[in-house]
Amino acid sequence: MTILKLLIGVILIVLHLRFTGKQQTTQMTPIDFIGNFILGGIIGGVIYNHAITFAEYVSVLLVTFAIVSGLNYLTSKFMPTRAIVMGRAYTIIENGRFTQDALDSPDHQFDPVEFLAEMQEKGIFSLSEVDRAQREANGSLAVRKVGEGGLNFLLVSNGQIVSDAMELAHCDEEWLRAELTRAGIDSLDDLFLVELDAFNRLNIVGSS
Repeated sequence: MTILKLLIGVILIVLHLRFTGKQQTTQMTPIDFIGNFILGGIIGGVIYNHAITFAEYVSVLLVTFAIVSGLNYLTSKFMPTRAIVMGRAYTIIENGRFTQDALDSPDHQFDPVEFLAEMQEKGIFSLSEVDRAQREANGSLAVRKVGEGGLNFLLVSNGQIVSDAMELAHCDEEWLRAELTRAGIDSLDDLFLVELDAFNRLNIVGSS
């Protein structure tokens, strides 16, 4: 029975990662990490506890799986929920200078040592090489060197405006809606994504 409980727990975790398409650590949200930690705790704490019935064990696993999946769904579909769970993207360096937002905001907890280490991993060994650097919502670092092309910004995702990307791109909702209207689009609900490229062009993909 212990082996069966362990097998079911492992299968459930694998299925969770498979169904969500999270095959790499960088793709996981904080909810995924916490959910898998809880599932691992349940598996490790219950498989040797014969006072808990097999049905109770499976029920707890399924309820946990449902909660994690539900929170991930909310995170993927609603930008305010995503901002709370994932955090917001922000600019660290713009036009070769550190931004006050990166240096002063208590929300970001900018660490210069960690930042420089990440830059070196990207093959950048001097700040003088950097024109723009920004921390993405998933924690990754996007860097544009001096003289390179610009960064792209995802302004709309699944019919919803990505507010932090709008701020990074120095755009506002009024401008975006005017540009979409000019392109013959009246509703954000019809859009899967809208990308602003380095040449200030909108790349629009419909939802169907």
